[in-house]
Amino acid sequence: MKGLKHYWLWLPIVWAMTILLITSIQLPEQKTNEKEVGFVFVSDKHEHANKLLDSFVHTANQKGFIPIPTTSEDSRVLEKEKLDSLIDRGVEAIFLTTLDDTFIQPSLERAKRKNIPIIAIDRMIDHPSVLTSVVSDNVDIGRMAAEQIAAKYNELDRPIRVVEVRGTPKVRSTMDRSLGIREYEKQHGDDFQIIASITGNYDTFQAEIEMSRWLEEEIPFDAVFSHNDDNTFGVVRALESHGLTDKTIVSVDGISDIYPLIQNGKVNATVVQSPNEMMEVGFKALEQHLNGKKIAKHYYSSSYLYEGVAKD
Repeated sequence: MKGLKHYWLWLPIVWAMTILLITSIQLPEQKTNEKEVGFVFVSDKHEHANKLLDSFVHTANQKGFIPIPTTSEDSRVLEKEKLDSLIDRGVEAIFLTTLDDTFIQPSLERAKRKNIPIIAIDRMIDHPSVLTSVVSDNVDIGRMAAEQIAAKYNELDRPIRVVEVRGTPKVRSTMDRSLGIREYEKQHGDDFQIIASITGNYDTFQAEIEMSRWLEEEIPFDAVFSHNDDNTFGVVRALESHGLTDKTIVSVDGISDIYPLIQNGKVNATVVQSPNEMMEVGFKALEQHLNGKKIAKHYYSSSYLYEGVAKD
């Protein structure tokens, strides 16, 4: 009994060690530092989309989130399935570039019911579940393209005849870029006319086919506004196959393969977008939302016109 005479002095220490042991066992089950964020993007075939993907993964890791990216492979059905899968997974938030925001309305409603915020990237989506949309000002991009074309033909004594090669139908960026150039046309109708609008679907192969088909009609024109660089590659091929090398082409995106075409004069200019900035703004908006701050319904990322490096 002599060894146990002061056993009560050890009770607080034993109790503290027991609590510490229990706590240390339970901590691995907590996931407060493992916040998953999803990203559903249209396709990994496009360089612009891959820039968004790389920026998403980098920024998520930098901000302490676990990135869960997935592609819909240009399929509306698969896009909805991937979105639903992330909702079922219970991710912290979902970043989204969509083919058709009307088709995924039921999924957006589900996300809203589960309090999972949606951050639209490179798309303007109007829905209560969408925390914010981070986009280029695509209406302004359309205007910039029109102004660039107009500047090339400022001494022409007749209206400039422009062919518009549009992106994917029903996608907001397509509609807004078209709106921008058409607003310019309304303001300068005596000097600037859109004589044709064809669908390139943001796809090189389809743009080449549709442009070639239109060229068979042999309608005179001066310039092309192509809604993205992938479209533009198809347009250039179609023009070259018909022996047309003197047309002005203004594009959008600023992916790496467009710059040689600008340098050798096959493309006049491209409006460069900022995918890294889009993601940074998107994650900043998410963090502010998680901290209880009010978020604007949309943010515009920067874009600028690139005409190439001046030659000596």
